[in-house]
Amino acid sequence: MSQHSMRRALSVLATLGILCAPPLLMTGCLGGNSAEKAGSAVSGVTSMLAGDSVESKTAALAPYVEATNSYNDSAVTFAFSYDPSLQRMRSGEQVDNISVPSFDRLLEALEKARADKSTDGVFKDVDEAADGVIAVLKDLAPLAQKMDNYYSAKTYMTDGYKGGTEMIAQYLPLYDKFEATYQKLDDAVSVHHKELRTAQLEQMRKDGKPNAANFIEATMKVRDLVDMLDHEPVDQAAAEAKIGEITNLVGQLPDTSETKSYKRDVNTFIGTFRSYLAGKEKSNEVIDDFNDTVNTSNRVDLNELDGGKK
Repeated sequence: MSQHSMRRALSVLATLGILCAPPLLMTGCLGGNSAEKAGSAVSGVTSMLAGDSVESKTAALAPYVEATNSYNDSAVTFAFSYDPSLQRMRSGEQVDNISVPSFDRLLEALEKARADKSTDGVFKDVDEAADGVIAVLKDLAPLAQKMDNYYSAKTYMTDGYKGGTEMIAQYLPLYDKFEATYQKLDDAVSVHHKELRTAQLEQMRKDGKPNAANFIEATMKVRDLVDMLDHEPVDQAAAEAKIGEITNLVGQLPDTSETKSYKRDVNTFIGTFRSYLAGKEKSNEVIDDFNDTVNTSNRVDLNELDGGKK
């Protein structure tokens, strides 16, 4: 299963004082031991609430999450093109076209995030991981652009594929190094996202906002369900138990135009997940439908859920 098709979205982090989601689709993916990462996230909530405000930490994390947004969304959407292209390059066959991610956009976004003094030092593991990705991208991004230019201009027809062969030999080890460093960044962002999301959930309960709390909890459990794809074979009994929890929480949400759309997307995602378990659907379709639920959830105004803004 490719990393491209496993890139998944994170629900937007609403600012607790405002309780409305900004128009951002925050993305990322969990890799490796998701249960261990989830435990780390939950254990960090106490210090999260005791230290700097959740709002300030949300603001500090946002540039990094936004930086990964475009890359992750593109990775899922265009995996059908990126993955076969990468496989052809790895096979050693002569290729007359390539498809590679927009590394230059990711580099620009991460450099902008690191230049933001308000984010520096708040999440040191994120800073360190971002620096690692940037270091690789400074070599990978211009090389990928050079390769794209080479194949677009069909220069291989004049040099007998010599230039392409040489660039692919440079590209593959750089790409593998990028994947490893990027995964560290993606994981760090995901862990801190869950810390903040859990802190928000606790705050909603303390503030007597049960519908907002149920909504946040539902988005977290939907994420838990999709993360089961990281551990094959998926425990079907555990998956059905999680689906029951999700259905219960979503069923308690009041009906607004946005929550109705969210409920529909969650049901579609659950159906696709069950089809995957039955061997009738591919994992990337599950991820696509999950990302749709995130996109829809980011349009839900938490103020409306407990009798606030109309």
